Amino acid sequence: MQRYECLKAIAPLLKDDLVIANLANTSTEWRSLRPSEGNLYFGGMGMVTPYALGLAMALPQRRVAALDGDGGILFDMSIFGTLAQADAPNLLVIVFDNEGYVSTGKTASCRSLSGGTVDIAAVAQASGIANAVTVRSVDAFVAAVEAALADTAAPHVIVAKVDLTQAFVGTLNIDSRENKYRFVRHVEQITGKTILKPSAREHGEPPKPDPVFTPVVEGAPFAQVMHEALRENGVDFVIGLPCSGFAAAQQRCIDDPDIRYVPVAHEGTGLGLCAGAWLGGKRTAALIENLGVMASAYQLLRGHYAFGIPTLLVPEYRGDAGETEFFGDCGDMTEPLLAAMRVNHRVVRDLRDLKPAVRDGLRWMNFGLRPYAVLPGFDLTRHRRA
Repeated sequence: MQRYECLKAIAPLLKDDLVIANLANTSTEWRSLRPSEGNLYFGGMGMVTPYALGLAMALPQRRVAALDGDGGILFDMSIFGTLAQADAPNLLVIVFDNEGYVSTGKTASCRSLSGGTVDIAAVAQASGIANAVTVRSVDAFVAAVEAALADTAAPHVIVAKVDLTQAFVGTLNIDSRENKYRFVRHVEQITGKTILKPSAREHGEPPKPDPVFTPVVEGAPFAQVMHEALRENGVDFVIGLPCSGFAAAQQRCIDDPDIRYVPVAHEGTGLGLCAGAWLGGKRTAALIENLGVMASAYQLLRGHYAFGIPTLLVPEYRGDAGETEFFGDCGDMTEPLLAAMRVNHRVVRDLRDLKPAVRDGLRWMNFGLRPYAVLPGFDLTRHRRA
């Protein structure tokens, strides 16, 4: 079956839904069939489903669909485990599996893993998603989508085996940033939320008051202050990958009913979740190692930078003075890498400066619409032995 025919068949079914669409012709075909300000186009490899999941978690009353591809989902299959644990029943994930990277060619060198031994739906099922199926005809595809839309209890993953045909229906005349603005304004309109928060104010109007911070007392645990810095600055969506320097702070976020904490297996997955959650009105942060920032450079550049999406990065500064682990000698690449990626940042050496640094970073993010990094020094995250 052809992807275009599949999309044509379900366009009336997803009439009012928010849709995150995959690279290349998936986006252009979908735009030609269901043009809407509720479409975010050209999601990068490994980003479509994480963005859609973050958005679905931020907007549990709205239905969200991911139009992904085999190449994109194979890029980061840990998203299936995250999806199963997050349990977003308002999310439908459709993976168009043509068993290759067809936009780059139709040769054997462009074959994907699903053209060999990998069964994407079976991986999803093994990850804990009971409603994961593979379909091979348009009728079966439509029936699976209708069943998914009728089920409000659990997320669904539909793997549609399609051929190599592409419909050339023209491209978009907007770039990713304009697409982001239109999408977010649409979300604001249908939800009543204010998501875009520029810094401009009336001439002569005083600045808005600072948030009220709990005083940082001498000897306060880093985890307590880190958690308070997020909560008191209004952060309500946090992702993290286990990190010994942040473990106690992450636990505090898990235990906080006002923060949605999502554990991930790859930092890039988490940043995708943050991007989607921000599109839905959440104030997001990532508690990860600085090496995790390096691991997710692709997601930051191909996603956050291309669209103009802010996320507060809080990386533990491995390789800072005092590091003793063998891998820490690459830590001195942290600040040059952030600068090269145009991620504005601040290193915090005094625990009393942590809350204001988070405050200022969030303010800059609202203005710059790019990620901002607050790096607690190694002496803050790890107590040295006397």
